Amino acid sequence: MPENQAPKIQNKETVNSSCKVLMSATSFKNSTKLTMTLTGKSRSNEKLLKFIDAKLTYINKVQEKDVNAKLGPDALLVLAELYYALDRWLVLAGRNDSSVNSRRSKGVNGLFAQVVKLLSYQLETPINRLPNWLQDNFTVGMTDHGYEVDYQKKSALYYKPKDREMYRLKITNGVVYQKQWWVSKESTTWVKMNSEFTQSTGSKNTISNKHCGYALSVVGDFYSGPHLSGTTYKETGQYHSSYMGGKPVLCAGEIEVVEGKIKHLNTGSGHYGPAKGYLLNVINALTLCGVDPTSYKVNYHGCKTAYTGAKMLEKIEKEEKKVGGDDVSHHKSKIAAKYNNGVLGRLKDKMKKIEDQLAVIAHFSTSDHVDGVKKVSGSRRAICDVCRKANLDTQHQQNNYRKRNSKALQLEYEKLEKLVARIK
Repeated sequence: MPENQAPKIQNKETVNSSCKVLMSATSFKNSTKLTMTLTGKSRSNEKLLKFIDAKLTYINKVQEKDVNAKLGPDALLVLAELYYALDRWLVLAGRNDSSVNSRRSKGVNGLFAQVVKLLSYQLETPINRLPNWLQDNFTVGMTDHGYEVDYQKKSALYYKPKDREMYRLKITNGVVYQKQWWVSKESTTWVKMNSEFTQSTGSKNTISNKHCGYALSVVGDFYSGPHLSGTTYKETGQYHSSYMGGKPVLCAGEIEVVEGKIKHLNTGSGHYGPAKGYLLNVINALTLCGVDPTSYKVNYHGCKTAYTGAKMLEKIEKEEKKVGGDDVSHHKSKIAAKYNNGVLGRLKDKMKKIEDQLAVIAHFSTSDHVDGVKKVSGSRRAICDVCRKANLDTQHQQNNYRKRNSKALQLEYEKLEKLVARIK
């Protein structure tokens, strides 16, 4: 780098310490260049680095106008995508994955640290709270059905990090590989994936024909294995939630793979129930692994028409977003629409759910509920409107609902109320 550029870079690094701007795309490229590559693989061949370069260039252009200004919703979206891309690169480098050159780690680590600081500054959120913001806006948590199966019926098997590695997929140059877990749980052999075979190993599959379940973790790893119904209180079921231990994911659903080639995927997951916007995470993740988005079909739950990955990406990004609607409150594209309105929509949605829960809990002690319950064939069955709307048709379901901590729910509601007031 020419000596006359040094003072400018130094000044920029000084500004970085105040968490206002990132290093330039040129500086990042220079920090991740190597004088000699042992594998012969140049920097330009790393798809993930090219993706990072593009996102960084975008942020640089935005910040050139005013380094002190707060980023708009589009830039916030790109900055968050940059965070995930850098995090993904570092994960791959830690595994010595051939798709990245770990000798560039110092430069990537430096930019990652800056992105974390800038996100904290822009969101006025302490760094240790950033994971919560990212989780709320980019990931999908379990549905009520998921909680019922996993925590009430306790039929889900949760894998520990070491054990779930057996079901992690590897995607190289667009081809999907899996370990031979059906041969041995200690297998290290990678073979081309066939979803129909994966499905056929189970006896009680609820997955679509020729498909198997998948889950996309927050660090961009795909997991897949047989989808099996478990036994109540035995923790033997293998569901979408099994791989990440019930934690939020970037997406989950069903996938069809033939000899390593992806044919079709969707958002069909009862445990997570992701809205169509979460397909953005899947399509982007596959593209960075070398999977051509025009080579496979995609559809979301409730949509019979399947589009190519590229067409679905275009469709989702262009459609109009409505605050408070399903798409706004359940996927990251709400940030690109209007950050504040999107967050408000999500917070109000959570508040409404808590209000409904508190109303049902309070209802149990009223005469309306007592008078609305009668004995039918020796069991107790709810016939009052409130219980019917809450899908609490049996005494057992009502008793479980009564156990919910109303005080904790009220505190959570008040916390959300304060956040709404702050955003407004």
